[in-house]
Amino acid sequence: MLWEDLKEAKLGQTFDLGKLQSCCRAIYIGSSWPGKQPGFVVALASGIDEICLLDELESWSLQKLVMQCGVFDLKYEPKRWVCDWENKAAGRFIDEMSVGRERREHEMFGPTEPFELLEMKPLYPYILDEIERLLTPDRRQLFLPDNSKILSYLSEIKPGDIGELELGAYPAIEALAFAVIEMRQDDRDVIVQNPNQSLWNDNLYKRDPNQSCWNDNLYKQGARRARR
Repeated sequence: MLWEDLKEAKLGQTFDLGKLQSCCRAIYIGSSWPGKQPGFVVALASGIDEICLLDELESWSLQKLVMQCGVFDLKYEPKRWVCDWENKAAGRFIDEMSVGRERREHEMFGPTEPFELLEMKPLYPYILDEIERLLTPDRRQLFLPDNSKILSYLSEIKPGDIGELELGAYPAIEALAFAVIEMRQDDRDVIVQNPNQSLWNDNLYKRDPNQSCWNDNLYKQGARRARR
C-alpha cells in the first residue's frame, strides 16, 4: 500500500492495519461533541506534509460518539485522540468505556485537549483559515473524500458570520481542526527538538522499501505531550 492509495480511498474503507501503518506516519482521532449541529468524530492519517481523512461519524448521541472513538481506537490504533476532554458528560462515557476495555485486557487510549484551541476566542477565524490554507488547490495538503459531510458544512458558512461562530457551531469542522492542528503542532515540536533530523528514515527505506520508514522513535518524542 502506498500513500497515494490512502488519498484515493473510500471514506470508512477497511485496511490491513500493518499495511496502513507502513504507509503513513501517524493516525489521529478528533472529536467534537454536539452543539448547534450533531457531534462528529474523524480519523486522519498523516504523511509527508499531507493529511487525508480516513473515516468519520456524525451523531447527536454523545454516548455513540464516544463509543465510535473506541471503535476507531481498535480499527486504527491512533497515536492521539484530540477532543474537549473536560466535557463532564463525555468524560463519564469515556470512563465507562475505559473500564470495560480494561476488563477485556485492551487498554483504552485517553483523550488529550487540543493545543490552546479551546482557549482561543474567537475560534473560527483561526481554524477556518488553517483548513482553507490546507485545501488550497495548487498546494493542497488536506485531502477529504468527496462524500465527506465536512465539505457540506464548510460550504454553508458565510464569511460575515465567521467571527460570531463559537464552539459547537459546527462540530464536524471542529473535530477536523482539532486533529489537523494538533498533528501539525506535534510536527513542529519534533523539528524544534531535533532541527537537523528528518521524520523520514531514508537509510531504512533503502534497506527495505516495503518496511515503514518513519522515524517513529523521533516522532514519539514530540507526539505525546503531557496532558493538562
